[in-house]
Amino acid sequence: MDNSPLFLYNKLNYIGLVYIVHTQRRYRSLDGLYTRVSSVTKQVLYKFMKDQDISLLNYNFEHYFQFCIRENNIQVLPHHFSNHKIEGLTVVDKLGTSFSYEKDNLKVKQNFTLCHELGHFILKHDGNYFAESIDNQENLLEREANVFSAVVLMPDIVLLSKIYYNCETFQRVQNSLEVSKQALFFRLLDFLREYYPDKDSEIKQAVETYIEGKNASIFRLFHDIREQIIEEFQQFQPSLINQVKQRVRKVGFTTSQEYPDLLNQDNWKVIKEENINLKTWLIYNKGKSIAYVWDKEKFSDEEARKKAEIQLLLM
Repeated sequence: MDNSPLFLYNKLNYIGLVYIVHTQRRYRSLDGLYTRVSSVTKQVLYKFMKDQDISLLNYNFEHYFQFCIRENNIQVLPHHFSNHKIEGLTVVDKLGTSFSYEKDNLKVKQNFTLCHELGHFILKHDGNYFAESIDNQENLLEREANVFSAVVLMPDIVLLSKIYYNCETFQRVQNSLEVSKQALFFRLLDFLREYYPDKDSEIKQAVETYIEGKNASIFRLFHDIREQIIEEFQQFQPSLINQVKQRVRKVGFTTSQEYPDLLNQDNWKVIKEENINLKTWLIYNKGKSIAYVWDKEKFSDEEARKKAEIQLLLM
């Protein structure tokens, strides 16, 4: 019998993987946690992706993570414990919210930790202090944060786009999404089990052969659920307010030529409430009209009006 260090290491890894798979399945069968948290996560994530017009093939969790950090004034800091016992921390106090992560971990692990901590915040977990460690992985809130992290790092619609439509290899998907091999392996298992609850062995085999570079089995599984995944993503429509905010943030000015609903003055109040630097107005000429929004710190009232008048003349 082979008792070499490499053999024992691989055997222990295999036992660990089997245990984690068994544990995850037990959790889902008990309380439907994965389905529930995945659904909530996709609601906020897909809305963001639509508002920001994020490319599915170029998606990276940093888009959403940095947006949330910026919009909520969250501090992100590295920390270090000699035994790596604390992977991540979330602290909420009178000074605000802060996340910290183990600075000596691999980048892919740091990414999972940061999204995990964001999960506590977005899912509105009750508490002022959360610590991610090897000792509390069965805690309900920690499990929810883990699911949130997996979905943000590897959204359903992105996996469909990359694996089924773009025919990307396991390694390429892993590298582009900046996740570990283990994280992508379990995400694919969990994701596919949501659609095929009675095909456990078929799913596991499909994912394992996909890792080896054989796509046929996983393609078949994706083929039968692709329309469901697309329909779920397409139900979210871009928000006018967020689109206008992002456009003005980039160039300082936009008009109803780009966003026709700006002609509805009911939207103006909401836009100005979202950002005190934004101003709105409407001008007429020979039966034509144009509404416009500008950042008062980038353009004066007169400069914004001239820009709008030029567009009105060109209509």
